Amino acid sequence: MDVFQAIEQFGVPVVMTVAFGYFIWKQNSFIQNTLMEELEESFKRLEGIVIKLIDQAKLTQLEQKEIKSSFHAIVEILAAFSGNGLGSRIKKKYQEKKENDRNW
Repeated sequence: MDVFQAIEQFGVPVVMTVAFGYFIWKQNSFIQNTLMEELEESFKRLEGIVIKLIDQAKLTQLEQKEIKSSFHAIVEILAAFSGNGLGSRIKKKYQEKKENDRNW
């Protein structure tokens, strides 16, 4: 059927409504197929970035614990070698900190 025959038989408003309906259908299929795939790819990329950031934060926490334990070991060694009572004061503060951390 020719476009002009359709206009003559059904009228301009009906033919325009069908044309707009076809346009809307094509646009929706484009949005559902192409754009949704792109959004999915972007989401997967962002998800990977977030996972890497969480991993790095965890590694940083582990490194901080190692550094903290090394620092405490060095302080205890220096306190043990000093003969002026520094060792007992450090041990007392260390015990108080442990108790505070447990209460927290």
